[in-house]
Amino acid sequence: MKNIDINFFAIEIKKLAAEHQSGKALKEVKADVDGLIQSIREIIGPDKEVQIEKWSFLLDALEGYRNSRADPAWSIVISHAVRRIKSRRSSAEFSRRRFVKNQKFTD
Repeated sequence: MKNIDINFFAIEIKKLAAEHQSGKALKEVKADVDGLIQSIREIIGPDKEVQIEKWSFLLDALEGYRNSRADPAWSIVISHAVRRIKSRRSSAEFSRRRFVKNQKFTD
């Protein structure tokens, strides 16, 4: 398993949120967030257990950046990232359950 610094990616998402807060177009920032999340997926690799673990760590790291008193532009980007990451984690969980279920039938 590769050693991945999840905090680095959390900070990159934070930087993208700050860019939007400073005036960068939301569409561009969302595309950048999506690209960053895709690059994380490629770094993590195909192992569903590792994916679930790393996505969960990233979600935990982003929780510190969610704040009800934050600027709405900031919150939009962080919320977008959280939704995308939760979707990736759910997909990995579904795939893992399906694999485990299929293993039981073949044994």
